[in-house]
Amino acid sequence: MQNLSPQKRTAVKALTGSLFVLGLCATQVARAEEESTFSHDEESTFSLESLRGNYAYVNNTAGVASFGPMLFDGRGGVTLRDKVNLPCSTPNVGCSRSLSDLTGVGTYTVNSDGTGVATITFTESNGTPRPPDVFDFMISEATRKEDTLLATQVFSADRSGGLAGQLVAPTWTRISEPAPRWPIHYLPPTKTP
Repeated sequence: MQNLSPQKRTAVKALTGSLFVLGLCATQVARAEEESTFSHDEESTFSLESLRGNYAYVNNTAGVASFGPMLFDGRGGVTLRDKVNLPCSTPNVGCSRSLSDLTGVGTYTVNSDGTGVATITFTESNGTPRPPDVFDFMISEATRKEDTLLATQVFSADRSGGLAGQLVAPTWTRISEPAPRWPIHYLPPTKTP
């Protein structure tokens, strides 16, 4: 820096200072991410509240794909709308695959180690109920939200075969908070005389 003009020295010092500040900011962001992401090595426990909000149900196994929105209520209740894309009856290029829409309602439990069981009863689009499906699951990624470990990624496996007899092993990925529940009918307050 000795051979630089005073103007260039000032510019180099400003650039060096800016890079130092950016480095400090990057360090703080990295620390915040480390603190908010949970690993199973930490001393914490999971609960029903660990599954709360909107999740994406995604499964792709043995030529069958299924996907749809799931809603966990944080108290042991779950709902699911599932679209299932099944193989062609006679596989060939351009064959038409069959689609099936299912809705599911069920319950779930969560153990302190992040394992759990969800039991979901599906109903076909024609109104026919199916026997309950039992999913064993493991919370594989979580983040801390206040005092709760909140699942962001869950791996599961159904104890029974899917619509085509295939393994059903979906992931459930958290996508958002649950939507607020608004009253169906709004009655404005009445004025008291």
